[in-house]
Amino acid sequence: MKKTLILVKLGGSLITDKNIAFTAKKDVILRLAKEIKASLGDIKGDLIIGHGSGSFGHVVAAKYKTQEGIINKDSIKGFPLVADAARKINVIVMDNLLKVGLKAVSFSPFSFIYTENQKEKISLTQPIKKALEIGLIPVIYGDVIMDEDRGFCIYSGEKSLNLIAGELNNYYQKIKVIYCGETDGVYDEKGKTIKEITSNNFTLVEKALGCSSGIDVTGGMIHKVKEALEIAEELKAETQIINATKKDMLRKAILGEEVLATRIF
Repeated sequence: MKKTLILVKLGGSLITDKNIAFTAKKDVILRLAKEIKASLGDIKGDLIIGHGSGSFGHVVAAKYKTQEGIINKDSIKGFPLVADAARKINVIVMDNLLKVGLKAVSFSPFSFIYTENQKEKISLTQPIKKALEIGLIPVIYGDVIMDEDRGFCIYSGEKSLNLIAGELNNYYQKIKVIYCGETDGVYDEKGKTIKEITSNNFTLVEKALGCSSGIDVTGGMIHKVKEALEIAEELKAETQIINATKKDMLRKAILGEEVLATRIF
């Protein structure tokens, strides 16, 4: 059994301008790739990278209401456009990861996750496990996938990472998740970082969780916190929400150094 599995999620608002369609922050993506690369020599475990679609997938999905599945004659038209938009930002992320020398390989959730009413029905994560075993870094992203009831649905980067964590949980002593956004974690009503969130205090802090800026069809910060609490309960995994707009923050978080963040456990 390996020591640690680290799941890094690069938020859509971090790597794209969510207010301008199809606009990637390539300089930010490259810097984050370099920080991940700089941390690798000291990681005692495996790493999986996930990322959101930001102004690529979310804008198109909002137009066609893709998250609701097949609801009208334009739904089928929207499906391939959303899938293509998600692929385009993934290509940009992959280009930068490979540029800095990371042994990264992309996995589309469309190809290995099948849901029923937006809940996992079938998953095939064995290729991801094998990729980790031979020293590769799997890269997952927010995608549109097939659904038994709706025809299809949006499956966020957080959900995909959580599913993978659950499938691989027995192979690791510890699972750590790092959500990279544009804030110093989750803020309270006074704009101060909430240091810790658990199932015991979630109802008290929930009202402080505002919507993310720009268009987000997957639920913004509330969705992230709920997903983090879910894997905390099921897998004893710990999640950090960090401000990755700050230089070197991601590298420090990966290495377990102290950073200003919200810890969810």
